[in-house]
Amino acid sequence: MKKSILVPYDFTEVGDYALEHAYMVGKASRAPINIIHIVKKESQIDEAKAKLEKIANDFSQTKDIEVIVEVRKGNLFKEIYKYGLEIDAYIAVMGTHGIKNIKKAMKVVKKFVKIPFILVQSPVIFGEYDRILIPIDQDNTSRIKIQWVRYINTLFKSKVYMISYKVNDEYAKKSISGNIRFAEMLFDKELIDYDIEIFESSKNFADTIYTYANKVESDLILLMTDKYRSYVKQIKKAENLELYKKIPIMCVNKRLDIFKVGGFN
Repeated sequence: MKKSILVPYDFTEVGDYALEHAYMVGKASRAPINIIHIVKKESQIDEAKAKLEKIANDFSQTKDIEVIVEVRKGNLFKEIYKYGLEIDAYIAVMGTHGIKNIKKAMKVVKKFVKIPFILVQSPVIFGEYDRILIPIDQDNTSRIKIQWVRYINTLFKSKVYMISYKVNDEYAKKSISGNIRFAEMLFDKELIDYDIEIFESSKNFADTIYTYANKVESDLILLMTDKYRSYVKQIKKAENLELYKKIPIMCVNKRLDIFKVGGFN
């Protein structure tokens, strides 16, 4: 079976946005899009599937990409996860309803240890993920998100913007430096263009992320899943809260086995 892009779909506007973003990834990777909707009752399946098939047909008529639909009854989180495994999804795109929906969104994302989720709240803005922003902290397990940059770059020839901050603690300083060196070595080897900006402090770092994202016109921010909620809830500036709604966030789960480039097996 060909590896697929998973799109949980809820018949909302942000669900349509997720489909747009999935198409952007799918047309570059030549992977089919698999849409799934979960219902509470068996009697709802036929009606939901008819609606979903119409959406998929209308979409595929205007886009040169295969779209497959599935409707199932059951637990939202369990059924999405089971379907993702069945179709051998390697990446997922999901619409979210902002800060109020974080807890629910994270319950879905955290189940998929081996694949990242791109969370979207707005339509595709620039057309490609070619300006990627990555916050670098002292967590060595977060290097997996750096590995994913390598894959995204094969699709969009992206430029990477890394940001970090100065610390006084020697252990933290050493860990941050090691993570930056790891990224630089990988990007140099793969000929990936990148910049790095080191800020004076980690204070208000969530706002720093979005202020910098606005400066470089980032179209994708990579975060570890376990940091997503805290970063988003720490955003204070109104303009950054608005930007949070516009820039997709790719959530990557921690794992011990790191995929190799082109290998995502």
